[in-house]
Amino acid sequence: MGLVNYPVLKLKTPSVQTLGVLLLGLQCFCSHNALADCMPAGSGELAVIDRVYDGDTVRLKDGRHVRVLGVNAPEVDHGKEKSGQALGDEARLAVEAFMQADKQVRLFYDVERVDRYQRTLAHVYDMKGNSLSAYLLRQGLGFHVAIPPNLSLNACLHDQEAIARNKGLGVWNHAGWQAIPASNLTLKDTGFKRVSGQVINVRKAQSIWLELDGPLTIKITPTDLKNFPRQDWQSWKGKKVEVRGWVTEQRESTTKKSVASAKAKKSLVVQPRVAGSLDLLK
Repeated sequence: MGLVNYPVLKLKTPSVQTLGVLLLGLQCFCSHNALADCMPAGSGELAVIDRVYDGDTVRLKDGRHVRVLGVNAPEVDHGKEKSGQALGDEARLAVEAFMQADKQVRLFYDVERVDRYQRTLAHVYDMKGNSLSAYLLRQGLGFHVAIPPNLSLNACLHDQEAIARNKGLGVWNHAGWQAIPASNLTLKDTGFKRVSGQVINVRKAQSIWLELDGPLTIKITPTDLKNFPRQDWQSWKGKKVEVRGWVTEQRESTTKKSVASAKAKKSLVVQPRVAGSLDLLK
């Protein structure tokens, strides 16, 4: 924000009435900004939460399942369906503490409203205008994730994550969430991960491929390249990076014949969608 040049004011002692107006205006200004917690425009949709599944997924009274935009919280233990992660229970309890007794919230939508699992995608706020995503990120109870085209609050939520990261809170300090060296990864290490490693090769076809010193390749698609500052990607070779995102298995092949072969090389791939999920380390 740039500096604003105001006209020079004559120095005089303000009257009590004038001072009162100034203080009231200052109070209103502070109150407004206290509520502007990564707040989008509009009034949102009123909803009531019925159940909290984990730090980033809730069910509403009307039966809809909501995937909270802007944050990926550690998983809670769902038994055989899905094992828990460090700080998963803490994130779920934080969501329950965030809600008021009546569990009323406001939903604000971005470009895409439904994901492939038919969950409603929304930014969630309490009735005072506090963002659930920002609340979790400031405590280190989740990682900021931004998935195009839902990027309207990307910059603001990235700043909220930085607060916890700079203070070493939650996932940024917990032993269970330290960055995994790429060289230690196995093909079973899929799901959301925080990984660090050295770039040993850079390939550029349609996508940018950063091969790390382990079975992991970072893929930046042509569609997502616009979400990254202009880079000389070849200069990244030999440097250390940290990436956060969903690691999946891929089967590398160069011919149609090898696609059908059980011997086709397997590896892991992660696709950071925005610059805030990929850091060049010093």
